[in-house]
Amino acid sequence: MMTPLVAGLFALAGVTLGVFLEPVKARVAARARLREERAVRCAELVEAATTARDAILWLFRTVRTVAPPVAADPALVVEAEQRYWSARSDVKKALLLLRLVGPEQLITAAEAVAEADRALRTLWFDREPAARRPNSAEMLEVVESGRRAFDEFTDVARRLTAPV
Repeated sequence: MMTPLVAGLFALAGVTLGVFLEPVKARVAARARLREERAVRCAELVEAATTARDAILWLFRTVRTVAPPVAADPALVVEAEQRYWSARSDVKKALLLLRLVGPEQLITAAEAVAEADRALRTLWFDREPAARRPNSAEMLEVVESGRRAFDEFTDVARRLTAPV
């Protein structure tokens, strides 16, 4: 007679505990999904920004306007420029998606990466070919500030997407 009573009490306790723990489990799962979403968006931005930066730097290294100029195949230049614009649209998309999921700190760091990309872009696309200086102090400063923005973004992303 005692066994069914004890079993009933344990069943009631288990159901009660489950009811109280369900909201906690749901919050933990929602936080894990948000962290995963942030990590995916950050990875997209990192990949796109790296591709865009590499394309611009390739153009500067290959098509040197400082003496002696190196002749580059026009088809390769066009391909690198197209690769840049494709990656640039991916940067914009990743930034917009990060604005949906990220905290303000992550969004600010991502915007700094996009701004550094814009500064690098102006050195190539907004200038006449004769005015492009790959070894200038301005170019070195823009590349260095872009690297700092990228490093800061990855540090913030690592902090905000790491499992707790």
